[in-house]
Amino acid sequence: MLKDILKNLQDFLLHPRQTWPYPRLVLDTIVSGLTLCMIVILTLRLFGFGDDTLFGENGMLETLQLVALGAATVVAILAAVRLRPAGRFVATTTALICLVFFLREIPSCKPDLALACVPREAHRIVPTACGLLLLLQAFLMFRTSPIALLRMMHPAFSWPLIFVGSLLFCGQLFERLHYQAFEEMIELTAYVGLFLINAWMFKSSYRVNIWHGISEMAGALLQRLQTSNNHRR
Repeated sequence: MLKDILKNLQDFLLHPRQTWPYPRLVLDTIVSGLTLCMIVILTLRLFGFGDDTLFGENGMLETLQLVALGAATVVAILAAVRLRPAGRFVATTTALICLVFFLREIPSCKPDLALACVPREAHRIVPTACGLLLLLQAFLMFRTSPIALLRMMHPAFSWPLIFVGSLLFCGQLFERLHYQAFEEMIELTAYVGLFLINAWMFKSSYRVNIWHGISEMAGALLQRLQTSNNHRR
């Protein structure tokens, strides 16, 4: 029994049924993110702006992070509207993740900071709500098609989010080491990566065959579930 379970687990890990169809993501993210950072830094340096304007609180790089996250959230929502069930699950997941990070980058309101801020409670309420929505849609996808959910959780398919998470982890390390410039550059690059993920999903929504592998099973079972619910009514 245990031997069969280990064999099935090994087969699942070593022989993924679905891989992420955008393999150039890492290269495109690093090139796009670092190029954007260099252009902004060099341009503002030429005009005499210092580190506070570039890397400080509500500085230029932090502002660009908000722009990247806001654009990523909108594009993910547009992709979710167009994609089939499995793709919609992925797009909704990334949209919620982007929303959480978008809020994270906005400072809490203080007596000396009344603009460009959110109430302190929002930093707890919104991530909690997004986390509950993620769990809810994961549960619904599991009810619809456990196999499709497992395929999407496989590292061969979910590695873009792992990649972005690794960049953000490196950003946190640089923050603890008080290398603020590196922290802001890495975080901006990570958020550009989220935007590229969502932009690619929106573009791929016009090519049905991209998501056919996992959407076919999830879509068929979802239709069966909807039909069953309609009969109960």
